[in-house]
Amino acid sequence: MSKSWSVPTRYFILTLILAGTIWLIIAAKDLIGPLAISALLAYVLNPIVTIVNTHTKLPRTLVVALVYLISLALLVGIGFLIVPTLPDQLAAASDEVTRIILQIEAGLLQITPITVLGFQISLEQLEANLPVLSTDFLRADMILELVQATTTNLGWIVVILVTTYYLLLDWAKLRTWVFNLAPLEYRTDMRRLYEEVKIVWGRYMRGQLLLMFLIGLMTGIGSAAIGLPGAVVFGLFAGLLDAILTIGPAMVMIAALLVALFAGSSYLDISNFWFMMVVLGLHMGIQGLENVWLRPRIMGQSLRLHPAVIFIGIVGALSLAGILAALIVIPVIGSVGVLARYIYAKILDVDPWGEDEEEREVEAETAVSTP
Repeated sequence: MSKSWSVPTRYFILTLILAGTIWLIIAAKDLIGPLAISALLAYVLNPIVTIVNTHTKLPRTLVVALVYLISLALLVGIGFLIVPTLPDQLAAASDEVTRIILQIEAGLLQITPITVLGFQISLEQLEANLPVLSTDFLRADMILELVQATTTNLGWIVVILVTTYYLLLDWAKLRTWVFNLAPLEYRTDMRRLYEEVKIVWGRYMRGQLLLMFLIGLMTGIGSAAIGLPGAVVFGLFAGLLDAILTIGPAMVMIAALLVALFAGSSYLDISNFWFMMVVLGLHMGIQGLENVWLRPRIMGQSLRLHPAVIFIGIVGALSLAGILAALIVIPVIGSVGVLARYIYAKILDVDPWGEDEEEREVEAETAVSTP
């Protein structure tokens, strides 16, 4: 029989494991974001895989490959529709910005100095600086830097695609392996914790879908109300891309601003430039409403967290760790809460599953199917 470790040895080994885990997380912090995206993609695609696998009786390997390839084909198709038009749109945008600045220059030449509280303010200096602004606004090196920054992420995209595929394919085996790491007497608790965390992520997904619907609806109706061409399309993409915090709404807003600048309003009798300002105000207003009021309240009710906790968590994640962290910080807070309640109950030697048993069972029955 193998000799048992002494208590000091156990604590020493546990300390080494914890220190090594912390070091590994810090060293591989750049990998956490792509892995989180892979997990979210697998979470979204898994219900489709499960439904097809259940109804067709096809092997899961084949179903995963089909769903994965179809999803990639859709993404590539969207890319082929959008990317070829970008160079022309950028060139047209540069010409339009230059034209607007030249118009402003011509207008400033006819404006007399402004007098405020007895002080005379001359606009000659601003007029003199406008040519510099027009040449520096869209420089070639800025575009090259943007392209370079985009292409450097190609490796991470490959990591995300491969990891998502294997998570979809072998999540059941990985889950069983993790469960078996726990001592036999704690495996039931391990499975129960997994179910609780799965419910949290299911609530998060339902809340996110509701947010996407509301943002798409508000964007579509608002765009139609001011006469923006393609209002329905902008509403659809605003809803779909709302899950990508900051980047998704920014992409939709930039596209809407370009359309407003080039096409103008369908019925508002204002110049294209001022119509672009109206569109900018619309999108900024919707995003402000979502981030300050809608998201904290909807996610707070879904995950049973105070709206202030949601708001502070998102702002803190954005400032400390970037967009990827903000994307998953809400369900992570909920998951940490589940683990904290379990540890607290164990410390007090009470049943960690004693409260809201019936409600938890209902949640488990209606939860979104996950890996």
